[in-house]
Amino acid sequence: MIKKNYPTPSNRSCIDKFLVMDIFARSSKIETYGKKVFHFELGEPLKRTPLRVIKKTKEILNQNLPGYTPSNGIFELRSAISGYYKKKNNVNIDPDDIFVTVGSSSAFLLTFITCFDPGDTVLIFSPCYPAYRNMLKSLNINVLEIPFNDLNKIGNYKKKIKGIIVSSPNNPTGKILKEEELKFIYNFCEIEKIFLISDEIYHGIEFSDKSTSISKFGKRGIVINSFSKYFCMPGWRLGWVIVPKSLQDNFTKLAQNLFISSGNVAQFAAVEVFNCLDDLDKTVEIYKKNRDIVFEYLENSSWNEFTRSEGAFYTFIKIPNSKKSSNSIVKKILEETSIALTPGNDFDKAGGHRFIRLSFSSKTEDLNKGMNILKNWINKNY
Repeated sequence: MIKKNYPTPSNRSCIDKFLVMDIFARSSKIETYGKKVFHFELGEPLKRTPLRVIKKTKEILNQNLPGYTPSNGIFELRSAISGYYKKKNNVNIDPDDIFVTVGSSSAFLLTFITCFDPGDTVLIFSPCYPAYRNMLKSLNINVLEIPFNDLNKIGNYKKKIKGIIVSSPNNPTGKILKEEELKFIYNFCEIEKIFLISDEIYHGIEFSDKSTSISKFGKRGIVINSFSKYFCMPGWRLGWVIVPKSLQDNFTKLAQNLFISSGNVAQFAAVEVFNCLDDLDKTVEIYKKNRDIVFEYLENSSWNEFTRSEGAFYTFIKIPNSKKSSNSIVKKILEETSIALTPGNDFDKAGGHRFIRLSFSSKTEDLNKGMNILKNWINKNY
């Protein structure tokens, strides 16, 4: 009998790995041997979910909650998010324009399917969060990638593109776009009838100037946010998206069929987090202190060319005069020092092999110890 080969995976499933998760898997394996690992690779906030949220969750678990919720989320949470925009951005957002999602990942997926057909082209600015590129590719949507510094040249591509994704504060550089830059992009997209998707996941984590929400300029932008970063609720798998009225019917039908709803306990608990903004801002102060510590160590090393993060909790470090890719360097550092970093290949396909992302969202004590080890390794090897 001739054994037939098993059917092969779809072409659209052949996307790039999310390299940071590979590094995390390697570092976690090292920890199983009882060795201390310095996790500077993960985009995860400090383990500081506000105590009021934890307490509220325990109360909720003792209640007889309904199972599924409306596909756009419970009204209490959508109303709380609306109030947050009024307080923080002085912007009025109709709670009915807000859709609660299973993390920001499902917000992006629902947005991409709602806005684009296979063969359409979306412009992204590199370096950027790699899931944009990978998710779009899995949907057979083309990606046009241009340098972050060339955003004023988007007019050159207006006939090619159907959408633009912008992120501020940026992962991995920590750059915050100025209000006039965002307004320029918003106006361009409005005039040219191009979808604008604004990734605002790191809003609230800023160290000087505050981030501007694209919602400030009008109702045509699609705004995506998450409870995973500023709100210190990673793993609760909860995000939201502000959807223009003209897209809401399609967005709703997709949400109903693909996800049904977000977790009920997480939604009811998240309402409480908006009463914890002072505590969350104290966590941001820790990130700022950590950032300054990282800057000082790097300035005293031969890896002294890096992004001066204005927000988020990352810096993007340029590797000087190296013939090796950042992927191999990151593996070597992990093996020799137990410090986990993320290769820049994840964020920039053209030049990322010359960069490494470092996350400074660790405990300050661990950050100090790890950065001292890293500085000594750098100065020994470069």
